[in-house]
Amino acid sequence: MTAMLEAVQEVTIAQARELARAGRYAEAEQLLQEEHGPAALDLKARVYAQQGRLNEADRCWAEVAAHSPGHPGATAGRHRIAKILAKAASPRRFLITRTVLRLGIAAAIVLAFVMLVDVWQDRDTPPPPPKAVPSRSTPTNPLATLNLETRGVHVERRTGELAVTFDHELFRRDANLTAQGRALLEDLGERLRPYGDQLTVAVLGHTDRKAVHPGGGYASNAELGLLRATVVREVLRSSARIPTSHFSISTLAALLPPHSGKADARNRTVSLRISTAGGR
Repeated sequence: MTAMLEAVQEVTIAQARELARAGRYAEAEQLLQEEHGPAALDLKARVYAQQGRLNEADRCWAEVAAHSPGHPGATAGRHRIAKILAKAASPRRFLITRTVLRLGIAAAIVLAFVMLVDVWQDRDTPPPPPKAVPSRSTPTNPLATLNLETRGVHVERRTGELAVTFDHELFRRDANLTAQGRALLEDLGERLRPYGDQLTVAVLGHTDRKAVHPGGGYASNAELGLLRATVVREVLRSSARIPTSHFSISTLAALLPPHSGKADARNRTVSLRISTAGGR
């Protein structure tokens, strides 16, 4: 159960981070409302800082520092907030009019935003690799030469896309990947990486037809299927370096499973539809 809760928390934080990066701060804050670990508090602080709620951001980073002394994000964030507040409180050597004061406050807000931009960056996420300059021999459509065929992976070439299914279950009964499933996805990500910024990936979560157990942490098979799709998206995003905006996630729960059979464990999985970004 602990491992399952940790997986759910990881996905919740990833979803909140995506919402915040899209400027949907209220939704990100709502997702993080019940999360109190250092990673969640650090993200809350960044969300507050982006909105100019510096005191609330500082309180969150203080909690992070109490949990994890020396946390780089908390240390940097609190340092920058202290500098901003110190500048705002510094005495002026000359008289300023009300209009100039208002302009000064606006400038301070802009300064706060600029100084906090790099605090927002996720320091755990490696920088994207430099884009390679395509040679004359590089094909215009990466799907033409993309080779994803490997043991346990079935690839069907369709018009404008590759349809990928898996021969074995990727997940246990919950949203935790099996060791084999994670290894398979990471290998797939390595194969996709050279074309990462040229691809879009639709991830469709599946479940078997057994109803979820009451008290098992999931309200329905639809919720479980969507969570599985989200977990796979995060693994592929990290290993293939495909931008988050190039992914879409959805689920049909137990409808139209890739494998027949009501209790077939192989349906604890996802399907992928890989196409070129922008339909090129």
